[in-house]
Amino acid sequence: MNYVFDVDGTLSFNGTSISAEITAGLKVLEKHGHHLIFASARPIRDLLPIVPEFRHNLLIGANGAIVSQADTIKVMTPIAIPDRDYLKTLITHYNLEYVVDGDWNYAAHVSPDNLITKQLDSDHLAHNVPLEQITTAIKVILLGMADQQLEKIVRLVTDHTNLELVQHVGEGNLDLTARNINKANTLALLGIHDYIAFGNDMNDVKMLSQAATSFWVDSKSELLEQAGSFARTIVAPNQVAAVIRQLG
Repeated sequence: MNYVFDVDGTLSFNGTSISAEITAGLKVLEKHGHHLIFASARPIRDLLPIVPEFRHNLLIGANGAIVSQADTIKVMTPIAIPDRDYLKTLITHYNLEYVVDGDWNYAAHVSPDNLITKQLDSDHLAHNVPLEQITTAIKVILLGMADQQLEKIVRLVTDHTNLELVQHVGEGNLDLTARNINKANTLALLGIHDYIAFGNDMNDVKMLSQAATSFWVDSKSELLEQAGSFARTIVAPNQVAAVIRQLG
């Protein structure tokens, strides 16, 4: 069976590691012949350090925009050049904090107290380059916006681009990828239709709703109502390891 796991807020609750107990449960699943897939909002560069013991597994990064399969990285669909350039204009005009991911390197201007800094190229595998040097953008995160500014940016992006938006409730963040890029669609493009999935956030809803069995990890209580739109089992963060062991 294919098991697909989101990482942050699903397997990892500190942004830097997965507990030994959860890791042991994952290894039991593999030992019994199941295929483990990790599908994250992180690009592959930032996914590798948090799943070091599974780095050769199928990894889906940037909400589905990029994959690592048999240790080969492939961009699924980059952001179109006109959309990329429009986002660069918004960033400059509104002085927005951002992370713009290329296929490996990235451009970032983020407040040092933002939680994302803990997971941004933590193993120093890539380079933070000037924004104009990102020619192939796979994902853009706009960060730290107040509610009114976030609403305005969402409206502008919706009206002037053909991008996929994932809005993070209460965080002031906006994830942007090419249209129809999401974890569920990338799994389908890879020929994976039958799977059990674990997730906890807005970018997991489509994947979870199409899974044979879904587990919603309740690590963001304000999002729990999103889990009501599809059949799922709700799991508390401190129960994740036990549930994985039971499945194994």
